Amino acid sequence: MSAVNLSSNARTGLTVLRNVAEQMATTQNRLVTGKAVNSPLDNVSKFFTAASMDSRAASIDSLMDNINAAQSSMKAASEGIKGIQGLIKEARSLTSQALTASANNVSVAGTNTVTDTTAITAADTLTLTTDSGTYTYTAPGGGGTVQGLIDGINGDADVGVKASLVDGKLTLTGSKGENVTIAGTGTGLSAAGLTAGVEKPANNATREGLAKQFDALRSEITRIAKDAGINGTNLLNGDKIRLALNEDGSSSTTIEGTAVSADTLKIDAAEGDWQSDTAVNEALDALIAAGDSLQATAASFSSNQSIIAARKDFNASLSDILKASSTNLTAADMDQEAANLVALQTRQQMATTALSIMQSSESTALSLLR
Repeated sequence: MSAVNLSSNARTGLTVLRNVAEQMATTQNRLVTGKAVNSPLDNVSKFFTAASMDSRAASIDSLMDNINAAQSSMKAASEGIKGIQGLIKEARSLTSQALTASANNVSVAGTNTVTDTTAITAADTLTLTTDSGTYTYTAPGGGGTVQGLIDGINGDADVGVKASLVDGKLTLTGSKGENVTIAGTGTGLSAAGLTAGVEKPANNATREGLAKQFDALRSEITRIAKDAGINGTNLLNGDKIRLALNEDGSSSTTIEGTAVSADTLKIDAAEGDWQSDTAVNEALDALIAAGDSLQATAASFSSNQSIIAARKDFNASLSDILKASSTNLTAADMDQEAANLVALQTRQQMATTALSIMQSSESTALSLLR
């Protein structure tokens, strides 16, 4: 079958319509996507430059999830430290209460009746030991006296024991609520009627109760530190976080965790139910040192938080700049494209009308032949 021959005017009209349709499709695509460059065919340089910017922006955005997770872990650790510091404050209050409750003291009297001149054989000894220290009396050459023994004990303020004659009996009285261990040799021990062994004061019920509260707070310190993790990371358990700060990992920081517990803070259980001032003061000293240690840890987290927050803000701004630059390279002028579409629609109507006129002319010529 032979092809239909079209006039040159008809072919021109069809070509115009085809070109207009293609241009309208391009313009409509730009209006829908908002981009003037949608493929390398539109503009090779702009397309790949914009793609590179978008790729880098996406990589930076992916870092934000890790940064947010690190910030969450540091916040959890900081809250844990804050909670522990509150417990330490409560524990220090308990030590203050314990020190205001007078400790019960040892009071032991010898069984023998003596005077200040009762003799003690040369080189014989009497040793008194408490938590605060040890005092040893050794009778001088030629022998000593009970008064010399009393003066020696009372002259040692550290050991926390006072000696006196009460109703003819050598009496030892503790002054710090501590156990007193008595030992010795010969008449240094026996002349006064003392017996070797450990003399314990009766427990002070108030201090005993405060010591139990202290131990409960001590246990809670360890529990809070153990529960201060998030997303599987606990900086108070000694975990560390290595955080990339840029898309290729060439810039990074490491957040070092610290193992925190009552043991690592060197807060020991209440010794001897706090029946001695020495034990209470040791607990107080440990609490003060633990507070200082936690403050240093919190300061370290605060420094890391400042670095990460600054980098987070920078990365967010850089990502926005990259996205804006990419958009500026490929964005379509919406006003211009809308005007183009109207113009193309008008041109399409005109071309269609022209084709219609040409068809009408051919029909007229055909009617003349009939």
